[in-house]
Amino acid sequence: MDKTLVKKSDILKVKYKFFINRLVTYFSFLLIPLWIQTTLEMNLALQSVILVLYILFIGGQWYLLGKEIDHRFGIYYRANSSMDRILYRVVLGNIFVMLFFNLVALVPDPFIKYIFWGFYGSLGMFYSWPTRGKIIEESMTGQFSEFKFLDSFEKTVLFLTVLISICSIPEIPLFENIEALKLYFDPSEKIHTIIWKFLEINYLPFNSYPQLYNLAWSYHFFFNGLSIFLLSFYALSRFFLSRRLSILAIFSVVSTWSLPKIVGSNIIMAYTTTFLVLWVWSFLWSVKSSTYRSGLFTGLVLAFGTMLDIHYIFLLPTSLLSIYYIFLKKETLWYRKQWLKYNALGVFVTLLVSLTHFEMGKMFSGESFEYIRTIVGELIYRKAFYILSFFGVVLVSCYKLRIMKKYLAFVTFDRERLDQLLFCFLVIILFGLIFSSIYINGFSLLWMIAFLSLIPLEWIFQSISRLRSKRNIIYTLYILVCLLDSHLEGRIRIMGKLFLNEEVYKYINQM
Repeated sequence: MDKTLVKKSDILKVKYKFFINRLVTYFSFLLIPLWIQTTLEMNLALQSVILVLYILFIGGQWYLLGKEIDHRFGIYYRANSSMDRILYRVVLGNIFVMLFFNLVALVPDPFIKYIFWGFYGSLGMFYSWPTRGKIIEESMTGQFSEFKFLDSFEKTVLFLTVLISICSIPEIPLFENIEALKLYFDPSEKIHTIIWKFLEINYLPFNSYPQLYNLAWSYHFFFNGLSIFLLSFYALSRFFLSRRLSILAIFSVVSTWSLPKIVGSNIIMAYTTTFLVLWVWSFLWSVKSSTYRSGLFTGLVLAFGTMLDIHYIFLLPTSLLSIYYIFLKKETLWYRKQWLKYNALGVFVTLLVSLTHFEMGKMFSGESFEYIRTIVGELIYRKAFYILSFFGVVLVSCYKLRIMKKYLAFVTFDRERLDQLLFCFLVIILFGLIFSSIYINGFSLLWMIAFLSLIPLEWIFQSISRLRSKRNIIYTLYILVCLLDSHLEGRIRIMGKLFLNEEVYKYINQM
């Protein structure tokens, strides 16, 4: 009782210590564009490492901004895994920063740099001071609670996934003119100017150094696009698969030779064709979230897709109508109307994007079934593991039609979630046939085939759930199957051509 009456407290000392540590760390990363000037004489590899650290830092600020938006709007949702929260907050923060920077672009050019530094400086001050004692106990690594309990197999696969992802960096064209870089990335001008304006301001400190500026844009497309893609695919897989198989799912995508082939043709594909898995995840997440405020995120994701390619605009009415009338039919009419109301911001931005998109192109330029068959054949040819996707289609069909119950007795999927997923699959294929090949090119079909390939393994694992040693053997076998045809030496050769001197590269290539 006497201790409770003591006036002296160490809480301010702890807060000031936390504030100083956080502030020093924050501005050490924020000022990378200033002290990177001293690295202009260094090789491309070291510059790349520094740029990637800066991109990771910016991604962390998107996460914190998304977390703050959650708090201000009172958005409390049901999460399927810890990755749901991270993915949701990073994407939400990214879209809000994107919209804010486009508003900043309306002011005269001399003032933009002051707003840029003022914006991130104020964010650093705001995030550094612990307004609540709980903030001191939290950490960014604590958000990855799902990975605290990984066994040795899962840690190995996760390490290989990160390693092979880094080794998949394609050759990057280094233009002195940023307009030439835009033309190389997007010759058909399908990407809206909102994306370009966002990149111009987001990497404004590198504007005076053409090579670094060029490199920052390219790495943004590759690392940001691929990271969101893999996080979305993992979070989507967790609706149906175990944690172990979800990790194997993203490893099977990263280890396919199709990944470096796709980004090698144009690195922008890692940013534009990876959108569909984010859309499917947000679709399932919004239905399960049990809060009508999730409509804010759903609408903004649809708006983001329209910025990437105008043909994604057809997903807007499809998503809103199907969720409102079909997948939320168990909810009250008031709940559905509130959910629809929270989509209003995303709908407004989408309409604004469509009205200001001057290169609409052909809105009905889909492909044939033969084209889809060719794409699927190429993906399976480059990754033998994907042959299991045919068995996955059979198992899903039997499960949905309730046949062969004797053999599928151990398999348990959430039928409502499965209906939502199959609906999204059907929409993607139909829109690819009718509206645009963007729905079936690049990474658009890759993740679908990878997911179906894991269904037979999930069936096997659920059937022998008590035999852990046999599951480990099967898991190891499929890790090796994925690793053996990953063409790791080809990826390293491409990296060598990018980062090594020409003479050194020729010597290594001749060995």
